[in-house]
Amino acid sequence: SKPPPPLLPAAMADTVRYHAEEMVPELQDLEKRGFFSKEELRQIARKRTDFEYLLKRRAALREDFLRYIDYEKQVEVLRVARKKSRRLQGKPSLADHA
Repeated sequence: SKPPPPLLPAAMADTVRYHAEEMVPELQDLEKRGFFSKEELRQIARKRTDFEYLLKRRAALREDFLRYIDYEKQVEVLRVARKKSRRLQGKPSLADHA
C-alpha cells in the first residue's frame, strides 16, 4: 500500500496545536504542585512545540526523535530531583505519570 500523502502546512499546524493542547493539564499540574515555575513551563511548552514541528515535517530525522526523547528525560530527571529536594508530597497526580 502507498504511504499517506505528506501533511500540508495547515494540517501540520493543526496536529502540533492539538498536541500542545493535550499537554496543558500536565503543565498546569506541574505548576500547581510546585515542580516548575510558569516561565519554566512556557519554555518546556515552546521546546515541545518546536520538537513536534520537527517530527511532523516531510522527512523527520532519527536524530530529531532522539533529541526529543533526551529532552523529555532531562525534564523528568529535573522533576524527580525537585520533588525530592522540595519534599513535594501528596497523592500521585498527572504530573507523576505524564
